[in-house]
Amino acid sequence: MRNLKGVVGCVFISGMLTGCASVQEEYNEQQHESAAVDTTLVQAQDIADSMEAEPYVLKESGSYSLPALLSLGLARNPQTRIAWWQGQQALAQAKRAEAPYFPTIVGNIQANHNQTGAILNQPTTKVDNWGPGLNVNYRLFQFGADHAGAESAAYALSAANYSENFTLQTVVFNIQSKYYQLASAIAKVNARQSSLQDAIASYQAAEKRMANGLAPKQDVLLAKADQIEAEYELQSAEGDRGRYRAELATVVGLSASSKLDIDITFGDPGDLTEEVEKLMDSALEKRADILAQEELLHAAEWAHLKSERERLPAVNLVGNLNTLRYRHDSNWQHNYGLGVNLTWTLFDGFDKQYKELEHYASMKVKLFELHQKKLTVLQDVCGEFHAFQAAKKLLASSTALEQAAKESLKAVRIGYSAGLNSLLDLLSAQKTLSNARLKRISAQSDLAIHWAKLAYVAGQIDVDKYQYGK
Repeated sequence: MRNLKGVVGCVFISGMLTGCASVQEEYNEQQHESAAVDTTLVQAQDIADSMEAEPYVLKESGSYSLPALLSLGLARNPQTRIAWWQGQQALAQAKRAEAPYFPTIVGNIQANHNQTGAILNQPTTKVDNWGPGLNVNYRLFQFGADHAGAESAAYALSAANYSENFTLQTVVFNIQSKYYQLASAIAKVNARQSSLQDAIASYQAAEKRMANGLAPKQDVLLAKADQIEAEYELQSAEGDRGRYRAELATVVGLSASSKLDIDITFGDPGDLTEEVEKLMDSALEKRADILAQEELLHAAEWAHLKSERERLPAVNLVGNLNTLRYRHDSNWQHNYGLGVNLTWTLFDGFDKQYKELEHYASMKVKLFELHQKKLTVLQDVCGEFHAFQAAKKLLASSTALEQAAKESLKAVRIGYSAGLNSLLDLLSAQKTLSNARLKRISAQSDLAIHWAKLAYVAGQIDVDKYQYGK
């Protein structure tokens, strides 16, 4: 399309009329031309694009797995729709930037009454006419200003596509994070219920020993207090579970009051073979927000070039065509004109000079924003890499601690029944097991979240390799 600048205006009129049929096809294709989209995101976007105002109703019964929640969230989360329509805005702007490649054609219907007064013995004359007409204006050349404007808009469209990809990645990570937080909260409720059963068992054992005259009443009261504390901790855990369920529903795009149940899945992420340097390189190459920032920098460079070229002369093709009929004359008068002119704005109050400076400053801002973004991403990748490695070790340690605490409580309970251990020993072992359970659950949730975040900050969406618990 951009090499048609040398063709005469009449050819452009024909081309414009025949090109209208393909506008919708170009509209549908442009969104996927500017940025390479990962297969996973394409499938996710296909799901989201097929949804209307109320996509994906909740199931009447049953629980949602993490993949089902991701599909639901990509369809319902408003951020995905905002990103989509921002892409459509950029597409419209890119198409508008190509308008100078076509002539401007203005149709008109005129009706004129002209009167020339009498002078030098010439009588007053009156002329009335009316009829349709066309005016054509087509810029042939302005040192590449139109091309620079179109290139700038094309890069902005590519940036919008990358930004949409990053929004989808962010929504996926947010859903993963809230899913594992809710899974952890549910597991903590179960742990608190187990702790309550342990406290009840200790209270019953203390009552039995007091009934046999082997323990003072203080032991029973102390065991009862421990049971009440366990009940309190259970109620607190149930409150946290409700809060995390509301947060997960919100990031999915549902009302916070939605009754959202999940299938809890914690798997083994395995060994991470990549070194931190490789992950950093991957992030700089694959992070969609960095790619978007690079495209915005290119767009700013072309916008600056356009502002430079707009200060130079422009060569325009102008033409007009009309048909007039005069009063008291049954014939139509056919008129046309065709010409080329050169226009050059010599002074406009320094508007174009400061416009050029504005675009140059914008280009520099985009350049240093890109540098800052890269530094931040490298820091995030390095930090998450080490946090993930630490989380794996913490999970192994907390699992071993929980197993040891179970064995200790079992032994102390037998010893208490035999009179070899005191109630304080029993309650202490019971508290140790309760804390060990919670540490293991927190470590398991933290590992899952760090796994998801490491993939997110590294720009990885390879589900076969980075989907935790697959």
